[in-house]
This record gives sequence, structure tokens and C-alpha cells, in this order.
Amino acid sequence: MAVVVNPPVQRDIGEEEVIRLFYKVVEGLSRQAREEFAEAFSEELKGLISATAISKAKHGKIHLSNETIINVILVSSSARKWVLRKAKEEALQTLELVELLEKKEKDLTLEDFVEVEEE
Repeated sequence: MAVVVNPPVQRDIGEEEVIRLFYKVVEGLSRQAREEFAEAFSEELKGLISATAISKAKHGKIHLSNETIINVILVSSSARKWVLRKAKEEALQTLELVELLEKKEKDLTLEDFVEVEEE
């Protein structure tokens, strides 16, 4: 008896779905990543926000909104690639931390997290 497995369905997604997916990815970017994005794509940002805002974003005084980043990635393939690479890097770092904590979890107790008042 042969087992037949259905091949994966190739799902074409429209432009709106791609933008929605990018929005979800951009939402997860750290503040530091947003600062790096401002530095790397300051030229592309010039048409969207003021030079003062760009400077502040580069130095962490303000952080780029999801919408601003989305507007840049809509017109710049290098920005799209950068966002995907950075999101992947940050996700992998998070997974490494989770794995480390899971290994430590068996050795941790509630007392490890509670401060004891000295009398």
C-alpha cells in the first residue's frame, strides 16, 4: 500500500498581505535595530521625516514608527532585505536565550527570584 502525500499548496499572496506580513516583522524590531535602520537608510528617510527626526532616530532620542519603516521598505529592496535579515538575527538571539533559560529552569527555584529582606 502506497501512501500519497499531497504536495504543499503554492499560495500566491497579494501585495496587501505582503505589507501586512512585513508590518508584523517590523513590529518586532528592537529599538537598537530601529536606530541602525535610521543610520543605514537615512537617505531614504529624508523624504518621509525631517533631518532633525532622522538625527534623533540615529541617536536613540526617538524611534522610527512601524509606518515610517514600512514606507521605506515599500520603495527600497535593500531596506526590505535589511529588515528581514535583522528580524531573523534578533529572533535567533531570542531563541538562544530561551534555550539557555530552559536549560537553567530545572535548577531554578522561586527563591532565586525573590529578594529576602534582612532583619
